[in-house]
Amino acid sequence: MKFEMVKKILSACLCLLFLVSCSEKKEDGAVKPLVVITSPDNPPYEFKDTTQSGDKVIGFDMDVIHKLGERLGRPVKVVEADFSSLIPSLQSGRADMAIAELSPTEERRKSVDFSNPYYNNKSELLVLETSSLISEKDLEGQKLGVQLGSSNEVIGRKLIESVPGLTLVALNKVGDLVQELKNGRIQAALIGSAVAHKIAKSTPGFKVVSVDVSTGEIAIAFPKGSSLVAPVNEALKEMQGDIKNIEAKWITQ
Repeated sequence: MKFEMVKKILSACLCLLFLVSCSEKKEDGAVKPLVVITSPDNPPYEFKDTTQSGDKVIGFDMDVIHKLGERLGRPVKVVEADFSSLIPSLQSGRADMAIAELSPTEERRKSVDFSNPYYNNKSELLVLETSSLISEKDLEGQKLGVQLGSSNEVIGRKLIESVPGLTLVALNKVGDLVQELKNGRIQAALIGSAVAHKIAKSTPGFKVVSVDVSTGEIAIAFPKGSSLVAPVNEALKEMQGDIKNIEAKWITQ
């Protein structure tokens, strides 16, 4: 009788251990999403188009990051923020990575890590259609708008050194720069070429002016010491064909 009782107790314990093991395995096996922070006011890289996607953020960078998530076997959760708060958000642990047409400048590298570049970007001037500006040299005595914290702000500050009387106006959102142009409070906005052409094409009254300024590569940003940098770089290497297709969809169409 005692032997039978011991057998039952042992059997019950084994069942319990099995259930606990299964439970832990299920919990451990759950795939944690990649939390990606972006600033969705920058078409065609990241933006919202309620006619196409409702409240969902779409664009070149979004297609890149979702394809990257597929390569890494991780779902992607997109978090929104102002451009100027992207890097502080990484530093505070709010997100695993940031994607938003970010250039890996030396100043930014002091605060965050970057992937290898995944796209080569160019900047141009967005101006009113009636503007007589034909190059950055015509910005003398003018007000130039840039997005706060962007690589174009860095370029704008360098232009101040060579263009007499140039004043820089840094604002949080590209949409704010467009509004300032409309209202005549700035005479030009220095933004990414693809963004400038997208706005000029979709918004009457604007045109794009080419400028002789440094172009920049863009990359994905991570908190310092992130273990994701190496696997992301490997995935980006394998994604070159995908990125070309995404570029054709959003930028070179």
